Amino acid sequence: MSKIFLFNATGMQGMAIAEKLKAKGHAITSPVRSEEKQAQLNNIGYEAFVSDFSTTSLAPQIKNADKVVLQIPAQISPSQMIAFARNAIEAIKQAGTPQTVFVISSTLPDNKIGKKSVDARVEMKDYCLEHLPNTPIFSSTEYLENFSTAYRSAIEGDGIIPQTIPPNYPVNYLSWKDLATYVEAALDSNKLDGGLYRIGGSEGISGNELADRLGSILKKKLNYVPISHEQLAGILTPILGESIARDYAEFYEYQDTKGQHLLNPDTNEIRNVLGIELPNFEEWAQHAFQSN
Repeated sequence: MSKIFLFNATGMQGMAIAEKLKAKGHAITSPVRSEEKQAQLNNIGYEAFVSDFSTTSLAPQIKNADKVVLQIPAQISPSQMIAFARNAIEAIKQAGTPQTVFVISSTLPDNKIGKKSVDARVEMKDYCLEHLPNTPIFSSTEYLENFSTAYRSAIEGDGIIPQTIPPNYPVNYLSWKDLATYVEAALDSNKLDGGLYRIGGSEGISGNELADRLGSILKKKLNYVPISHEQLAGILTPILGESIARDYAEFYEYQDTKGQHLLNPDTNEIRNVLGIELPNFEEWAQHAFQSN
């Protein structure tokens, strides 16, 4: 059994990773910002400590861990992402550089493109490669849970799937549990060199195909309805605030146009290297929507 230092364990992706690692017998420790979050994690069997996420706060705790999973919270500004990542990476170095997997839960170009929401992610990647050169960095595509959570009422109530991604462009979706499978395998196998790895599921699915296949599961007619990035910002503003919502919309505007190719990576090689199999879309949908 290893002791895993897991960043952002209270997030949805982090919780899926924590559950996967716990099921494999690993002990989880995680930094949180409040005693409320600390109690939340302690009550479900994880060790948590309150931190200001400075390097000096993180390094002594990381020193007691065998391995690290670094995740950056999604609902923060680009400048906050960079500061968070730099502090964490410096703390990992000071703790002796234990084996680390870095998860950036979004698509990621190789180089900066002049948009702060995109460039912040590239800067985090570059900083990690410079200071933790043996660390695999996972750049994920879109999460399937967008459909079973944020868009669920539109899907079940109105029969529409609202998305900014063009309807004829394939996306290699993955679930939170798929992400956890990648992370657990990377920590366990030690077969990945340092570098950027684009991860997703096992196939690309266009929006129109998604509507047909999910409609078959739900036994209803669904329509994939493109929305503008301005509409996306409006939808997200009550949830994230106006500034973060604009950052999200800016990022998606790039991803849905010049960055479209990043949405459908070929994941066969990395899945073979890690020896993992992922559920297909229908298996995910049956479970997520609890359909017979």
